Amino acid sequence: MLRCGLCTLLAVLLLLAWLPIREVQAQAQTAEPKLLQLSLKAGSTAATVNGEKAVIQKPIEDNGVVLVPLGVFKKAFGSTVSLEGDDVVKVMYGPHTGAMTIGSTTAWKDGVKVTLPVPPRMVDGTLLVPLRFVAGVLGARISPLSGGGLLVTLASSASEQDTPETGGIDSDVGKTRIGNSYYHWSLNYPPGLVVGDSGGNESVATFTSAENQYYLEVHASPLEKAADPEELLDRLVREAEEGGETVLDRTAFPDAAVPYARIVSKDTSGVLWEGRQYYSSGILYELYLTDDTAANYKDLNKYASLLNSFRPSFKAGDKSIRDLSTVINGLREGYNDDYGLSLQVPADWSMDDQHLNYESAEGSYLRVKVTSAPSGSTLESWSKDLDSQIKDTYVTDAYAIQETVKKEVSGEPALVKETRLNPGSGWSTKYQILLQKSGYRYYAEYLAAAGQDEDKARFQTILSSIDIDFDRVKENFGKLATEDYPALRSQAVTKSSKTYGYSIDIPRLWTPYQDVFETQTVEYRFTGGRFLINASPEGSVDYAVGLLQSYYKNSKNDPKGPQLIKVEETAFAGVPATLLTVRQTKGGIPVQTQQIVFGKNDLVYTLTATLNDANATSVQQADLDKTLKSFRLAGDE
Repeated sequence: MLRCGLCTLLAVLLLLAWLPIREVQAQAQTAEPKLLQLSLKAGSTAATVNGEKAVIQKPIEDNGVVLVPLGVFKKAFGSTVSLEGDDVVKVMYGPHTGAMTIGSTTAWKDGVKVTLPVPPRMVDGTLLVPLRFVAGVLGARISPLSGGGLLVTLASSASEQDTPETGGIDSDVGKTRIGNSYYHWSLNYPPGLVVGDSGGNESVATFTSAENQYYLEVHASPLEKAADPEELLDRLVREAEEGGETVLDRTAFPDAAVPYARIVSKDTSGVLWEGRQYYSSGILYELYLTDDTAANYKDLNKYASLLNSFRPSFKAGDKSIRDLSTVINGLREGYNDDYGLSLQVPADWSMDDQHLNYESAEGSYLRVKVTSAPSGSTLESWSKDLDSQIKDTYVTDAYAIQETVKKEVSGEPALVKETRLNPGSGWSTKYQILLQKSGYRYYAEYLAAAGQDEDKARFQTILSSIDIDFDRVKENFGKLATEDYPALRSQAVTKSSKTYGYSIDIPRLWTPYQDVFETQTVEYRFTGGRFLINASPEGSVDYAVGLLQSYYKNSKNDPKGPQLIKVEETAFAGVPATLLTVRQTKGGIPVQTQQIVFGKNDLVYTLTATLNDANATSVQQADLDKTLKSFRLAGDE
């Protein structure tokens, strides 16, 4: 009686939380994203929702934390609110889910457990929730207003604009199934199912129950060759055994509505898992479910109805299915919470939101970096520095600098540079976005690889999608690294290895790929080249040189294979050495490699310098020569 009564009361209270001053005229929906805004102030019933005045239950402030009526998020942003049990409230927007318990500081954001500074609470019959937590779930930005008010903004997707603007708890608007339209799958959506954090990977979905009774993963990946249930079963068993698991039960279901294979296994920590695999239309679907309380393989049978509801299909336009996909017109959102930065990324690219690094299998990429601006820097001076960097790292016929264009990015003036580059494998197009604000530089680099015309055509859409919460950056960061090309151009840092007895000066502009100098091999990379040091306690100089000569023999006379141009005896770092010069074409790119082999104190050293012809400028060659000359053996310094 108490549970049912509270459910009804809470739903009614949330429905009544809004007292509109006047009706909002319905607006025609468009396929383009629009900016949604909510302004409010702690202690005031006055609010503005997307330009319309409204009266709300007064937000309150508790130890610096603003709590607001839950219903405002539905009204302003079209988010979904549902009640699970008698005290668990879920807020959903697109693929994102937040779950809170009334009176508790424990909450979940996309499946990740977090601690709220203050708990949600009932005040005068209205549920108030922490503003910043819910805004974070939605991906909204919070900015201060004059007079102590707050402005919450959210760039809505076209799919969210279709959400009916009804207030209150709506049981996820009647959604009974959940899935991914991009990867074409769906399953039942029972009460208490909470969407987890997939790490920004569209091909993976994770779920937990609100009471943490079970955990479920759904994976989708390409599989070129069709597989029947017996083959799927072999895959499941092999993968489990290779992972050290014990298989407790195994079955293939060729006559099921959707044929599949199933196993139950015990992992190395004693936890039981049910694994399933399905194949459909070139995609392998994998489901993995675990329950920490399961002691016998039969204990997982209670989840059969949920798992049996899986289908390798998604009915477009079916309003009863909640779509976890963020893909719109072939793009999906990338987001970094620390920087408050969001942007659209091609759906089939790999995504690393933490490092703001996105790449395609064909070589196109998008990279974003935030640094501190050098003293006295302007957009124009920064642009000139980048031009100088191109000229220093590409030979004249390998680049073509295009016109620099003034643009507005996230409401701020910016420059967009376009440069065409040809390392030998065809012309690619690189776009550089330059924005500077409040002492920080915001730099985005987008490369459309040669032959990837679709990636090039997407640039303007991606450019217009960039949204940055500049206040978030000021709040979360102090002094950052300063990437001042003219200053760094002549700087080097000394690196030493006590274990292998050497020191060397490495240019500051080189990027470490493996820079633990107490290991045998270190590697640095730079534009069009790489530099390696290997120190081996085994073999001899003659043996190492012989191995290299054998490797470079190119017995099949492949014109693109390695060609040993020259072998000469010389001196290096005060000891006799052998220098090998090799020419090769890799991926259509002509490359020259020099390797210096020498020995001292029972160690064999091999230094390798590789440089593409397109990047063999006098500046880059001078850097390599200077770096090699800086190499010092212990005792010779």
